[in-house]
Amino acid sequence: MCTGTTTHADIRVSVQDRNARDRAAGHLAAAVLVDGDAVLVPNPRPELLDPATELEILIFPADPTAHLPVERIDAWKWSPFQLTGAKEPLATVGRLRHHSRYSAQIGEVDPRELAAATQEHGGDLWAALDQLAAVPPGIGDISGELLTEISRVEREQRRPRRSAHQFDSYDQLVGGFCVFFCFCGTHGTK
Repeated sequence: MCTGTTTHADIRVSVQDRNARDRAAGHLAAAVLVDGDAVLVPNPRPELLDPATELEILIFPADPTAHLPVERIDAWKWSPFQLTGAKEPLATVGRLRHHSRYSAQIGEVDPRELAAATQEHGGDLWAALDQLAAVPPGIGDISGELLTEISRVEREQRRPRRSAHQFDSYDQLVGGFCVFFCFCGTHGTK
């Protein structure tokens, strides 16, 4: 995705159980938007890896008053990454059904440095990413209070905006809506 077409903002990513009663109860894991259509979940919990769990990705501004969109995007593929013989994966990557409008929130890291930091932290990928300053501070901290507030913002954003228009004649009225529609023109005829 072109970075010029994305929104640069301090965001959070929550992997959600779609069937939970609300956003706070549905939060399974924090994630990092690593590309326009991919999220990285360090140290995933077992329920996140259960194919029976219906997951969705919630991408939202860290500041609920920022007047930025709350996105709900389904993942079409999950790919766990783990060491041979390990009980749990180190991470899982979710590929999104469509691109987020937000820009990725991870900095460039040297793979060798990331491997060394991950080993130094006993396989804790969050700690390794934090140590290398590859992710913004606090990105993995998603409180129930924040998710409750984001739920309110999400509901408000789903409501369609309404505006009323009044005109003094049919000519003005038709001209008022014809500017939005292609059926109100000659479209190449003389």
